Formats: sequence, structure tokens, C-alpha cells
Amino acid sequence: MRHRLLAMPMLTALLLIAAFFTQSAGAQGTIPELLIEYPDLIVHNAKIITIDDSEYNSNPGTIARAMAVRDGKILALGSDSEMLALKGPDTEVMDLNGKTVLPGFVNNHHHPQGSMEDLAREMFDLPGALEGFYINLIVAPNVDETMAKIARAVQMLRQRVEVRSTDWLGIELLPDGDAYPDLGSVSFLMSAPDESDAQITTEDLSEIIPQNPTVLMSGANIHIRGKDPGVWFRVTQAENGDPVIEELFTFEF
Repeated sequence: MRHRLLAMPMLTALLLIAAFFTQSAGAQGTIPELLIEYPDLIVHNAKIITIDDSEYNSNPGTIARAMAVRDGKILALGSDSEMLALKGPDTEVMDLNGKTVLPGFVNNHHHPQGSMEDLAREMFDLPGALEGFYINLIVAPNVDETMAKIARAVQMLRQRVEVRSTDWLGIELLPDGDAYPDLGSVSFLMSAPDESDAQITTEDLSEIIPQNPTVLMSGANIHIRGKDPGVWFRVTQAENGDPVIEELFTFEF
């Protein structure tokens, strides 16, 4: 009998083992806890947003009603009944009454323009975004005048120095203390919470600067942070990777 059992297919052997413990459970009332790893926590009646779509889009991914957690890790996702069926004698059960559950964010502060610069360099074989021409500009009273100011500043740069098509242009917009009194109000010109509310779009910028990769920002220009507004600077990179900043001329609008 022993040799016959060892020769049986694995599935059959597993079924016999399962049947043995099922009979034992019936005799003793429970399956030995050493053979079962119950969830530590079951969350149900919730809106669990998994964000399991790794693409850069607005899709939140799979949304589940319940989840089981063990040792600080998600064990399973599914319906309320599926997850509650996993409950063990010491499992904590939380009814969230329809509340939303989000995953733990490892990087909850990210500047997407950096990723876009990396993508642009790869697509168009451009040098590092560090190298190029940079200027701090105070915004004008309205968007049209601000865009005209940017266009005029770039035009003057081209008149004074040679600007290659691969040179980066970094334009930092600063508050004017009136129409746009702080960096937040300036930032919303380009990155409103709803994209359709942004008053300056990439198409607007490409229309006045079609030849060069350009970054339009507010309060983030680390290359010439603290420099006087209206001054064009050339930024290159030293052999050790440090930026080399050269003042060119003052732009007057």
C-alpha cells in the first residue's frame, strides 16, 4: 500500500491529505491553525482603488469592494463575500461604509516636467536639460502680454547669440505683486487643477518658440535661482557635472 501511494499522481495524493485534515477538522471542530494562515485584517464595504494600471493616464485601475491583508501586505482583493470567507478566529474585520481606500504612496511628490525632459532628450537626441539658456521673467498683467514678453525675450536672445535648435530654453515666470501676487497664482497659469483651465498651454508655447525644447516654469529654476529678473544666462556643464553659469545680457521689455 505504501509503495502504491507513493506512485499515485500528485493531485490524488493532495486530495487524500486534504480529506484527512477535513475529517480531523470534523472530529476536532477546527483545522489546526498551523496549517492555515488567516488574514490579519479584512476591509469590506469599501471602494478600494488599486491603481494597478502602470501607464500615465487617468485610469485608476481595478476598483474592488474588499481586501484581505496579512503581515502588512495585501493578500487578496474581491467581493465582500469572497473576502469575508477568508476570516479566521483572530482576523480583524473593518466595515468602511463605502469609504475610499488608496494604496500607500511611496513617491507622493513628483515633478512630471523632469520625466518629460528625459523623454524629450531620448526622442530627439538632445543634450541634457541643464545646458541651454535661462531667464527669470516677471509676468505681465495678463496672459497675452506675458506671452508677448516671452516671445520678445527669446527674439532678443536669438539676435544677440547663436541659439542652436537643440539648445534648451528655460523660462521662469515670477509674480508681479498685482494680478499674480504669488507663485501659486503664476503656476496655475500653466498647470491648473483641471487641464482645460490652464491659460498657457504647450501649444501656445510651441507657437511662439517652435524651434527649441523649452521649459516654462514658476519657482523651480534651480540653475539661476536668486538671479535678477530679465537677465539671460547661458548654462553649460563642467567636466565634473556642475553647472557653469554665464551672464549674457539684460532683456528690457
